[in-house]
Formats: sequence, structure tokens, C-alpha cells
Amino acid sequence: MTLDYLTAKKEFLNGNYQVEKFFKSNNFTLEYAYCQFFKGDLSNAIKEFQKISDTDIRADWAIKLIDIINHNIKSFPSYLQVRNFLEVDINLLLLAKKPEYIEEIINSSDFLYSINNEAYKLIGRTMFNNEFLDIALFYLLKAKNNFFKDPETHFLLATCYLQKGTNDLAIKSLKNCLDILPNYLPAQKLLKKISA
Repeated sequence: MTLDYLTAKKEFLNGNYQVEKFFKSNNFTLEYAYCQFFKGDLSNAIKEFQKISDTDIRADWAIKLIDIINHNIKSFPSYLQVRNFLEVDINLLLLAKKPEYIEEIINSSDFLYSINNEAYKLIGRTMFNNEFLDIALFYLLKAKNNFFKDPETHFLLATCYLQKGTNDLAIKSLKNCLDILPNYLPAQKLLKKISA
């Protein structure tokens, strides 16, 4: 197969890390480093990320994420790094079949929450979207208990409760959502649907 960047990136996003050769030979350092990360070569991944971390916020984040995995935090990620990259990278780690990395990351949720109060919700939403309902519920409840006034958290809780077959809790969560933001259309529609 002849590769161009878009084809290689698509392969990478589908979990084919053999495209690392294309990324390396064409100086796509970030993508090459992520291939190393997802293949489990953390020391080489860090070395590659460090080459561009001064100018690439994503590479800087990836180093900090690997430090979290290794229990070796040297500096904190920024609020925006957590907001922009946590969910994406957990999804990519699920695709890469790296549950041990994900476990270390989500076990650091209190630390991540101290930087960005959406961290619990981001983890919960990612777990929900990947059908890990019990883990999703755990983190969404933490999100709700720590930042009650986030309507999206209540909506996500409602969808999680529906998946688990607890409609009464789903209705309560939707009502909480609409108390905070009365015009939240997805919550209005879902409440109407399950109350009918």
C-alpha cells in the first residue's frame, strides 16, 4: 500500500501502528511518538515527544500523561490540555488495548480534577461511550457530587441510567439537568420520550 499522510493517519486511528515507519521517515514526530506510546515503548515515546514538546502542546501533554502512567509526575498538565486531550487519548488507548495505562490514568482522576474540574465528567463520558457503564457511572457520580451545576453531567448520568434500566434515576437526572438549564433540548427530548 502506498501511503500519504491522510492514509497513514487513518490507519493509525484504526489501530495500525505499523505506519510508524511512514511517520518516522517523513518527520511526523508527534505521530511516530504516539505509535511508540501505543505500542508500549514508553521510553522511546518520551524521547520522541521531547524533541518537539517545546513547540507542540500535544507532545508536551503526552509526556505528562506518560509521567502519570509511570507515577513520575514532574510537571502538571494545563487546564486546556486536560480538556482537549484526556478524552481523546483514553479512547485511543482503548483502541490500542492498553487497559493498564487507562487504569493508571483514571486512578489519577483526583489529580486531573484538581487541574480541570471537568476531568471526572470527561472520564465518565469516555467510559460510557465505550460501554463501560459501571466505570462511567462511578465517574459521572463523582462529577455530579463535585460540580452539581453542570447540566451535561446530569444528562450523561441520565443516559447511563437508561442503559442500566433504572428509568426513575434517569428521570431524576434529566429533571436536575433541566433545573440548571431549562432549554437543554437533548434533555427535554429524552425526558419526553421516557415519560410517555
